[in-house]
Amino acid sequence: MEDIAPGQEIGGFSYDPGTGCDPNAIAQASGPALQTALRQALAQREFRLAYQPIVDLRNRRTVGVEALIRWPRTLIGPDVFIPMAEKTGLIRDITKQVCLLAAEDCITRRIPGSVRLSINLSAADAETPESVELLSNLSRALGGAILNVELTERCLLAPERCGPVIRAIRALGIQVHLDDFGTGYANLQSLVELALDGIKIDHRLTRCLDDSRAAREIVRHLGRMAGTLGFSITAEGVETETQARWLSVLGIHRAQGWLFGQPRFVEDYPALRSAIKTNN
Repeated sequence: MEDIAPGQEIGGFSYDPGTGCDPNAIAQASGPALQTALRQALAQREFRLAYQPIVDLRNRRTVGVEALIRWPRTLIGPDVFIPMAEKTGLIRDITKQVCLLAAEDCITRRIPGSVRLSINLSAADAETPESVELLSNLSRALGGAILNVELTERCLLAPERCGPVIRAIRALGIQVHLDDFGTGYANLQSLVELALDGIKIDHRLTRCLDDSRAAREIVRHLGRMAGTLGFSITAEGVETETQARWLSVLGIHRAQGWLFGQPRFVEDYPALRSAIKTNN
């Protein structure tokens, strides 16, 4: 999941002021009208991807990017249209378009090879065998890029349905990470059952590091657990140098957040592409 702007969060994706989301437009987005607009947007390919860097805290190098869906023609953010897509069954079509856009960006070299590219899957995607073929095609299209998939903790509510799909995805050489870990449904047994490759610490936990000793101890033990189990671990929502320093002290070496860069379209963020080319 993308980084969250200060004081703002959603239940599956993040509200990002940098995308031009307008609270008035959000309030006026009615269900039927939004559903119709989503169908039209899919048909006319109005969605785009913005990319946010993931960095290694030990040297501040970019080690990957997360692809985040945007709807530039409107003032409606993903915190509004993604839940509607999930409710109406359009989310799988949106995921297909995300994969197509990511492949196009890599094929046209706007995202260089050898970068670790992360995309988000919904719980519905994780229960659908068709997702395996979709991701297999994307992985081939990426060439030298390394594909990561991020799942929400909602997937853990139905491990018997998600498990076979997740295992098939991992069999393709695609890494599967659990997003927003530490604030939802996740439990250690589910992590073992699903055999995930990594976890991402929820931004709400990251933001408590300055003031909460308990939060720091939780993060410290998450890092140790990840190391013992062979997981990678990334902290989301890093906004300050103090938070970044705490993470380093606590043994967390990968981070994502506004401190390192907002989500940006590739052409609007040449520094991102330059950093990726330099550091890979």
